[in-house]
Amino acid sequence: MEIRKETAADFEAIMNVTLAAAKLHQVGKLGGYHTLNEMRKSGMLALSLVAEIDGTIVGHAAFFPLRVTAGDKGWYALGPISVLPECQSQGIRKALIAEGLEILRSMHGRGVAIVGDPDYFRPLGFLNAPQLAARQADADGIMVMPFDNRMPYGRFEFPEAFMSVQ
Repeated sequence: MEIRKETAADFEAIMNVTLAAAKLHQVGKLGGYHTLNEMRKSGMLALSLVAEIDGTIVGHAAFFPLRVTAGDKGWYALGPISVLPECQSQGIRKALIAEGLEILRSMHGRGVAIVGDPDYFRPLGFLNAPQLAARQADADGIMVMPFDNRMPYGRFEFPEAFMSVQ
C-alpha cells in the first residue's frame, strides 16, 4: 500500500471511495461526500491523501484548516476519511491518519481535531475535548490531538463550506 498526496487525476476515484464508504454506513452519512465536494470547490483542503493498492485508490483522508475563536493558529480538522467497504479493517484508515498527522507536524501545525467515535480515535492518541466544540451537538464526539501537548483556547469553528452541508 502506498499513501501519497492526491493529484488532479485522482478526483473521480476519491469521490467514488467517499461515496461507497458513505453508502455503507447509510443513515444519512452522505454528509462526508458532500462535505468533501464543498471543501474542494471552496479551495479549503489543506491536505488530501490517498491510499493506493496495485494502482487502485482504496482510501482517502482530507484535512482542512480549523479556526479557533481565541486566535490560535495551525489547527486542522480531519474529515472526511473514507475506505472502500471491501478494504476496511486492513489498517488503511489508521495509515492515512498517521501519515496526515506526520505531514501536518512537518508543516508546523499545532494539532488536529475530529468529530468522531472516541472508541476509535482515543487509541490513536486523540483526547476527548467537549469544551472545544462550537456546536453542542458535536461536544460528545470532539477529539483533539495537540502536537505540543497544549490545548487551544476558545472553541473550534469549522469553515462555512463544512458547516453548510452538515
